[in-house]
Amino acid sequence: MAAAIALVLAIALAAPLTAREDTDVDPIRLDDVPYQPHPLPESLRASFAEEHYGDQLQETAVGALVWSHFPVTVYFDGNAPETWQSQMMSVVEQWGEYLPLQQIEESERANIVIWQRRPPPRRVGDDFRAAAARVSYELYWREQRLGHRFEILLSPTQGTEAAQAALRHELGHALGIWGHSDRPTDVMYYSQVRRPPMISARDLATLRYVYEQPTRLGWPIRPDSAGWPTEDSFETVSKDT
Repeated sequence: MAAAIALVLAIALAAPLTAREDTDVDPIRLDDVPYQPHPLPESLRASFAEEHYGDQLQETAVGALVWSHFPVTVYFDGNAPETWQSQMMSVVEQWGEYLPLQQIEESERANIVIWQRRPPPRRVGDDFRAAAARVSYELYWREQRLGHRFEILLSPTQGTEAAQAALRHELGHALGIWGHSDRPTDVMYYSQVRRPPMISARDLATLRYVYEQPTRLGWPIRPDSAGWPTEDSFETVSKDT
């Protein structure tokens, strides 16, 4: 699936993050947050294929986009037909065999929110084309920890199989694979294919690789840090497919 990457609200790494206005303390910087891997989730400790495409993934300001508290909660668009929600839930269950995922009814509390909405057009050269799906994430402070949240938009004009293939791909991004494979036999292949693949051994090996990488997500601020962050999100990054 072709990806056009849009930085909706950029931050400079050298610039401080948002801090409370009613204090005299220094603002928080990313360097105030530990940068280290979390323990590997038990569900990823099984033996996977050695070959992966981790070297093709994109770097982010906070390191790996991994989850450290499980289950990861998922919300489906409450205005979408129940049949659509059920069809999309089957895709969540496929990824759920490798990372614990749980559907919840409150969008505000969900780690991943999935909407049946038309994504904005994506830019290809000088043209704009309709996008089948879009995934984006935002970063925020909560309880002195840096967190993230994903949103997935799936076009309502797609058939069931196409929508499931799109969600299977976008969920791979939302679970941490922030990049694409170069092989059409992988779910995370960068382009649409006539026969959408299921989750491959290389996809799983890459997922495990991602969860072995360092991140600033999920770690508490260093105790010697002078600043106090707000809970306002400060960055949103998206991919259109």
